[in-house]
Amino acid sequence: MNKATSEDIKERFAALRRIRSTAALCTLLGIDKLTLEVLARQPRYKAFHLPKNADGNLRLIEDPPPVLKKIQSTLNHYLQSAYYFEKSHAGYGFVTSPVTDYDKRNILTNARKHLRRPWLLQTDLCDFFHYVTQQKVQEVFRAPPLCFSEDLSELLTALTTYQGRLPMGAPSSPVLSNFACRALDEALYELAQAKLWVYTRYADDLSISSMRPMDTEDQWKIRSIIQEHGFLVNESKTRLLGPDDEKIVTGILLRNKGELRPGFYEEVTTEVAQLAAVVESQHFYGELRTYWVEKMKQQVRGKITFIGFVLGVRHPEYINLRDRFYTACAPPEETFGAVSWRGFHYLV
Repeated sequence: MNKATSEDIKERFAALRRIRSTAALCTLLGIDKLTLEVLARQPRYKAFHLPKNADGNLRLIEDPPPVLKKIQSTLNHYLQSAYYFEKSHAGYGFVTSPVTDYDKRNILTNARKHLRRPWLLQTDLCDFFHYVTQQKVQEVFRAPPLCFSEDLSELLTALTTYQGRLPMGAPSSPVLSNFACRALDEALYELAQAKLWVYTRYADDLSISSMRPMDTEDQWKIRSIIQEHGFLVNESKTRLLGPDDEKIVTGILLRNKGELRPGFYEEVTTEVAQLAAVVESQHFYGELRTYWVEKMKQQVRGKITFIGFVLGVRHPEYINLRDRFYTACAPPEETFGAVSWRGFHYLV
C-alpha cells in the first residue's frame, strides 16, 4: 500500500463499504463461507514469546494460522483505506497514505512533531491490544464509517479477535486499534489544543510536548482521559522530560531532523551476529526452517528497515547492516558444506 494513489485508497474504501452480506464478504476475501465460519468459531492461534527489549522483557505473540492470517491481511488492506479517511489528528502508527500525501504518518513524522519543544511527557498504554476488547472491535464494525449489520459485525469481530480482545500478532490488530482509539485521540487532542501542547500517538506510545512545564494537575487530567476511554497507563514508562533532558520518541532521538537513539545501531549489529550464529547452528543440524527463527529474522529485518528509514537507504551504515543481515539469513553453502542427513528429524 505504500505506492497506492488516493484513487486506489478511495476504491478500496468504497469496496469495503459495499459489503452487506456474508456472501459479499467471502467474495472480497476470496474464501468460501464454510471455511470462513469455521475459522471464526474455532481460531487456533500459536502463542509464544519474543524478546521485547535489551532488558530481557518478553512480548507475547499470538500468531494466527496461515489461512486466517491471510484473511486478516486482506481485511487490513481494506480497513487501512477506511481509516485513512477517518484517522484522528493524533494517530501516526500503521497509517497508510497515498504517494502524493503531504501529511504522511509514520514513526519519523510522529517524532518530528515534538522537535524543539523543551517539555515532553511520554506514557505507554499497558497491554494495549488486549485492552481493545471484543465489544470495542464490534462497535468499530457497527459504527460509521463502516456501518455493517449486526451479523456481519459479529462475524468480522470473531475473525479478528481472540480470547475476547485483539491478539498481538494478527495483521488486522493495528488498524483496528487505531479505529478503537479515535475517541481517546480526539479527547487528548482537544486538551492539547486548549493547552497549546502537541499530542501524538504511535500505537501504544503517547507523546505530549509543550513549550511550558506541565504540572501535576495536567498529568492527572491526561491519566483521567486515558482511563475514561478504557485503557490503563503504564506508570513505569511514564516520564516528564525537561529542557536539559535527552528526548527520544518511538526510538527517534529529537535532534536535528530526528536521529537514531544512541546505541541502537550497535544493538542491531549484535542481533545480526546472533542471528548468523543461530542460522549456522541450523545448517549444521539440518534444521533449515524453524518457526521461531523465522520470527527472529522478521524482527531483526524490521529494525534494519527502521534504520534505513531514519538514515536513508543509501547511507553506508544501513547498506552494510542490510548486507550482513542477508548473509546471515542465507550464508554461502561452502560455509557449511553439504548438510548431513544425520541432522534431520524424521517423523515416526
